[in-house]
Formats: sequence, C-alpha cells, structure tokens
Amino acid sequence: MPPSPRRKKSLLITAGTLVAVSALVSTHIWQNTNVLGSPSFCDQRVESRDAQRALNSSGRVSEGRLQSSPGEPEFTCVIERTSRFLGNTDQQVTLTTANEDGPFPYTTHVWKNPGARSYFKGETTGAVTPTGGYVVLPKSCWDKVGNIRGTRVIPPDDDGVSAVEATVTKGQADPEGLALLLAHAAQRVAADAGCATPPLEKSPELAAPDGVRTTDVGKVCGLPGFSLPDDAVLTGVAEPGQEQISKGTKDVWACDLTLAGSAGAAVSFTATSDQNMVDAVLQDTHGFRKLPDSHGIAAVDQAVLHCAEGDVYFAAHWNREYASALSDNHDRVSKVRGNTFDNFVASAADLYSCPDVTLAES
Repeated sequence: MPPSPRRKKSLLITAGTLVAVSALVSTHIWQNTNVLGSPSFCDQRVESRDAQRALNSSGRVSEGRLQSSPGEPEFTCVIERTSRFLGNTDQQVTLTTANEDGPFPYTTHVWKNPGARSYFKGETTGAVTPTGGYVVLPKSCWDKVGNIRGTRVIPPDDDGVSAVEATVTKGQADPEGLALLLAHAAQRVAADAGCATPPLEKSPELAAPDGVRTTDVGKVCGLPGFSLPDDAVLTGVAEPGQEQISKGTKDVWACDLTLAGSAGAAVSFTATSDQNMVDAVLQDTHGFRKLPDSHGIAAVDQAVLHCAEGDVYFAAHWNREYASALSDNHDRVSKVRGNTFDNFVASAADLYSCPDVTLAES
C-alpha cells in the first residue's frame, strides 16, 4: 500500500532535514578542522601537523601566500588558522629565510626582549616566544642561504648569518609548537642548500624564562654587585623597575630591564657562549678594539672575552626611548652607556669564569 500524502510529506521533510544537517556538519568540519586538508605547506617545507601544533587552537590551517624560486632554498610563506567558532581568534605566522648581520638576536630593534625568550637547549641555536622565533642555520649554510623578495633571490652576504625566522602577525603561537615548526623547516632548508648537520635533526627542548620580578637596585638582573651608574638613573624618567631573566640553558643568559618612569625606557643584557653567535661577531670586527693582555675585543655595548671554557659574547641593547632620555640629560651619552656596560660585564664575568677587564673608555 503506497504511503499517504501526509506520510510522503513527512519523509520528504526528514530527508531534507538530514541533507541540511549533513551540509552544515560538512561545512563545520571544513571550516574548523583539518579533515581532508593539505598534508604540508610552504612547498613541503612545513608539515601540516607542525603548523597545527604551532597554531594550537580550533580552526582550519591553510597556506595564505608562498614566495619561492624553483631549486633554491630561500622562501617566504604565510600560514594561517581560521575558525568560525564564536570567540575564536584567527592566527597567522610568516616563515622566511633570512641573512642577518652578526649576533642579530641581541643587537637589533626587530628582535626585542632576549630575557623573555625560551631558548633551545642542545646544539641548535634558536629561541621562541608566543610572537615569533628563529633558528640559526649551521655555519656551513651561511654562504648558501639568503633572502627572497617576490620571485627574486637575494644572495647571502659575505659576513651574514643565515636563519629561518617566524613572525606571528595575528594572535599568538604555542612556543613549543613554534620551536618544532622552525626546527623542521630549518632542517629542510639546510638539506635543500646542501649543508644539513646532525643537530638540526633533533626535536628542540626549550628553557623557559623566569617570571617578571621587581629589580633589586644593588643586584640588577640577579647579578651580585651589578647596579646602574648614577648617570643612567633619571629620577621620575628612568629608574629601575622590573626585570625578566632567561637563564635555563648552559650557553645563553639574558635579562630585560624595564625602567619605571615617564620615558618608557628599557635595556637588555646578554651573555652567551653559543659558538654561532661568537662566530657571527668575529666575522666582522670593524669598530671593535683589542683589550689589554689579549683578553678579547670590545666595541660600544659589545665585547667578546676569552674565558675559561672558550669565548663569550656580551651585549647591551638600549631601546630608543632610553637612549633618547639619556641624550636629553647628558652631553656624553656614550660614556653613560659605556659605564653601564662595563658594570654589567664586570658582574656577569663570573657566569663563565671570564677575566676581569675594564671596557669603559675615559
């Protein structure tokens, strides 16, 4: 007996509802998961699972833009995670090869706050934060990997340091996931350039920074005897306020000092025995002077000392606000900065059993 018109209508409504629900579920899965998504991005330099771990939230991961040149290791690539869940924030990270000058993580305004970074333990030189990170490629890659702009490859500089870098341009990344993504991408770039080495094959272990704390004016950055010279303290403008230290690896110690006052001043201090960074400095020593008794070399805010277990690089990096405030109050800002750096190195020398030296010039 054929179904009644009412029964037919009910069946059609049920079927239509199932189709609509199925369409909604399919749309939801497509927009908010990686089911049937690409297994890799950035011309196979980045595995999908690494990207998902770095952008660790709900949503679909996809490649937004890729710039590369066939047969060359250089690339720039945008990976993004988008979600239609209410309240979720889209995320986006740009990966790129780079050829940097010298010990770039400690001397440029692009790479700020070394005391807030999680540094790689082991032999690979790298660090991450929720907003970005870098892996320095093996020294054998420095003359093989440059930058890319559009479809044009910029060859490496003779004195440059090659790296793979990440900048999070939307939201934040998971530091451990970002470290893994960078390490694997760097491994692929090094292999493509013919300069891969065993350390890049390991998954990175990170040393997280300490929490932010109030500065002890007589023990700045936790270093006994380290204090800012009187000329470097500007009442109401730039006075010791808070600090953050990253000291969990054997070859990197870094501190960010945020000063209280109207200037918005900050200065970072670093000491590292990482061989890549020492080699980066020694590639171009223009502006450095030799220290007495063959103890090393020094320049403004930088020094390499010959210490008990090898060379150690020391650096201080002032933000523009602090430098400007000092210029407004002193005729010889270089002397104030030199005395501050001298105080830092004298106190930090014990971290690596370094010789006592005087860096400030009269």
